[in-house]
Amino acid sequence: MEIRNIPILFGLSEASELTELNAGHINSTYLAVCGGEKFILQCLNMAVFHVPEAVMDNISRIEAAFDEAGCSDIAVPHFIAEGDKIYAVADEKVWRIYKYITATEDAAAEPAAAGRAFGRFIRIMDGRKLNDIPAIEGFHDYDRYFAVLASKNGIDKSVMNTLDKLRDTLGQVFDSSMKKRIIHGDAKADNIIISEKMTIIDLDTAMYGYAAIDYGDLVRSVCRHSMTDLNEVREITAGFAQGLDGILSDDEVNSLYYGILWLTGELAVRYLIDYKSENKYFRGKTSAQCFARAEELLYQLKQFTDLGEELREIVHSQFDDAHCL
Repeated sequence: MEIRNIPILFGLSEASELTELNAGHINSTYLAVCGGEKFILQCLNMAVFHVPEAVMDNISRIEAAFDEAGCSDIAVPHFIAEGDKIYAVADEKVWRIYKYITATEDAAAEPAAAGRAFGRFIRIMDGRKLNDIPAIEGFHDYDRYFAVLASKNGIDKSVMNTLDKLRDTLGQVFDSSMKKRIIHGDAKADNIIISEKMTIIDLDTAMYGYAAIDYGDLVRSVCRHSMTDLNEVREITAGFAQGLDGILSDDEVNSLYYGILWLTGELAVRYLIDYKSENKYFRGKTSAQCFARAEELLYQLKQFTDLGEELREIVHSQFDDAHCL
C-alpha cells in the first residue's frame, strides 16, 4: 500500500503532500497533508519494538490517564482511532497518526517548562499500570549495555575503566529498595512541543523505571555545551520538582544526580557499541559519527562528575523549595 494512502485507514483522505522527517532515530515519520490539514504519520520500527500492539496499548493507557487528570497546560498527542484501535496494520507494518502540533517555542530554551512536563507525566501516571510486555526489553539496563561493549575489541582501556566505575556506582545507588514508577523513558527536550499546551511526544518508551532516569536524560539533553552556568540545571530541577508535587521519597531525590551520570554514560556506551557494530541502533549514523558522539558524551560525563557537589546541592535546594510552596 502506498504511504500516501495510509491515512485512508484512519478515515482521512489520502495525503496530497508527504514529507519524510528525519529528526528521530527509530521510527519512520512523515508530515502528511490530508484535506488541507497537517498530520504526523508514523510507521513503528518493529526491529526495535517487537510487540508494537503492546506499545500502542501503553499509549492508550497514557492518553486515558491524561484525559482523567484534566491538565490545563500539559498534554499528550491524541492518536486518531481506526475502529477500536489507535493504530492500523498495512503490509505487515504498524501505522499511527495524529494532528500536527505547531511549536511556538523551543523546549530546550524553556528548561523549567520541560522539567515540569516530565515531572507531571510521572505524577499523572503514579498508581497506573502498563502492559506486561515491555516496549524494549532491557531498555536503560546499563549492566546489559556495558556487557555488550565489554565483548567488543578496540575500546580504550581508560574509557572502559570509567564506564565500569560508573556501573559500580549505579549498582550501589539503585538497589532493590529504590521505587520504580511509570516514566517516559526518553525524556529529552526534543520530546516536548510547546504550543497552546506543552505536549509530551514519543511515548513509545514508557516503562517502569526510576524517576532519576527521566530527570537525568532531560539534564543531559539540555546541558550539552558549557557547564560554567548551572542555571539551566537549576530551572530543570525546579520545574521537575513542581511537576512531581512531592511524590518522591528522600532516597529518590538523592538518586536524581546519579540519573544524570547514568543516562549520559549509558548513551556513550550505546554509541560505542554502534561504533563497533554493523547493525546499528541509531538509524543513519556512520561508525565515525557514532564514535564522535560517544566522545562528546564521555566529555559531558566528566563534566557532570566533576560538578557532582554543585549538582547535588541544586537538587536538594530546589526540592526543598518545592516542598515549602
